[in-house]
Amino acid sequence: MGEIDLQDKIDDFLRSAMKKYVIRDYESAIRDLKAAEMLDKNNPEILYNIGINYCRMGLDRSAIEYFKKVLNLKQSFIDALVVKKLLAYAHIRLKQYEESLELLQQVLQLVPMDTAALNMKGYSLESVGLHNEALRVYSSIIENEKDNYNAYNSLGYILSKTGVNLVKALQYAQIAYNSNNDNPAYLDTMGYVYLKMGNKDVARKYFIKALEKAPLSAEIKDHIKECENNRTVRR
Repeated sequence: MGEIDLQDKIDDFLRSAMKKYVIRDYESAIRDLKAAEMLDKNNPEILYNIGINYCRMGLDRSAIEYFKKVLNLKQSFIDALVVKKLLAYAHIRLKQYEESLELLQQVLQLVPMDTAALNMKGYSLESVGLHNEALRVYSSIIENEKDNYNAYNSLGYILSKTGVNLVKALQYAQIAYNSNNDNPAYLDTMGYVYLKMGNKDVARKYFIKALEKAPLSAEIKDHIKECENNRTVRR
């Protein structure tokens, strides 16, 4: 097969995979991309898109394998910082927080105020129990982005979880909630703050509404159980 014919064939597979990706037929997209990979195993576009499709399917270990292949290429036009953030995200979903923090630190050394990387760093720090560090990260986000409501929500949740400052926790949670009172994460945080303040009745109302918006959320269900087991009610 000539070089031009080979590239045409690869391009056909890539176009077909993209069409299937758009309609969320990730499994079929991967089949096309794997066929393209057989023709050019070091093509960064092919490897990157295989990783993306695996990530969309929730197959994070496979996604990590392909994102690492992209980073290990001697030459690639794919942005390494984007790939590292995707890698970090996959590690977070696998609860591999040390790996995610290492990758995010590499990103933030070059782009210190990358909001996506900072949010993932804050989440990873919180997940390993480094709450003060996580609070500093989220605070740095809102210093630069006054309308980053996810950061406000995270601040409210961590402060309520640690019990450091429940008044401040409610203030932050309320800012996020006022921006979108249908967001299940914001509703859940409002409920959790009120639960920690001892107002179980108000907490339950927020939790129930949050669960209506996100009925499969294990975290919200756990908070409802905690609410039901908490007998201290402040009126």
